[in-house]
Amino acid sequence: MPYFYPMKDPLILLSPSKGMSSGCHFTSDIANACLFPKTTIEVVKAVQQLATGTAKKLFKVSDSMWPVVAQMWSGKPSSYTNPDHGLRGLTAYNGEAFKFLNAAELTTLGMSNAAQSLYILSAVYGAVSSNMCIAPYRLEMQSRLSVAEHKNLYSLWRPILTHWINTNDPPFVIDACSGEYSKVVDWKRVNTPVVQVDFKQLKNGQIKSVSAFSKQARGAFVRWCLENNIKEMSSLTSFSEMGYRMHTFDDNKLVFLRDSQ
Repeated sequence: MPYFYPMKDPLILLSPSKGMSSGCHFTSDIANACLFPKTTIEVVKAVQQLATGTAKKLFKVSDSMWPVVAQMWSGKPSSYTNPDHGLRGLTAYNGEAFKFLNAAELTTLGMSNAAQSLYILSAVYGAVSSNMCIAPYRLEMQSRLSVAEHKNLYSLWRPILTHWINTNDPPFVIDACSGEYSKVVDWKRVNTPVVQVDFKQLKNGQIKSVSAFSKQARGAFVRWCLENNIKEMSSLTSFSEMGYRMHTFDDNKLVFLRDSQ
């Protein structure tokens, strides 16, 4: 049985989505600063140095979609760290998790907790706060992009993000990320307690992971944490939205299960 710490203000980490919102209306003069501007500029430069054919393969886009993606990467590298008009971190992404997070309808309490605790991991920005102004981009953490002496984005971001968590010294971390993004942090070197959450389906007596349902559940779980002002690890086990119930909590991994029709 894990030990529960009476803690306040957890750090909540969530994966981004490929899909991003349209319309860049958030201005940098009211936004939080980019956390890792030098590294972000390095990533942008690495992308912009790619030949067109290599870039298409990296982003896995068709010829018809390429002009849209190319436009995303056409700005000056420094403009990505401080865009005049960009997307607000909290509402920048529109994938399944973010539909169920439903940031547009968060209460004042939920918005306040999001500003305090929620960060979205990013292959370009490292970590995006709720009130950061970011440029639209297309890049996944697992993309095979070399940056300076780093052979991939994991090698680049892992020491930076691990150090960032330890430096900020949050009381505990809620890792609501997908596997792709969770492994960008070296959890063995994180000094604070961590709870990694996962969501599974029970059908015909078998427990399975279904990607779309897991994404939806992660968004709903983060919303529940924000709206219910979750400040203690022990409170996490009471999540029961969307028919989920706690299944196991071993080695700091909290698994929720629901019956699937």
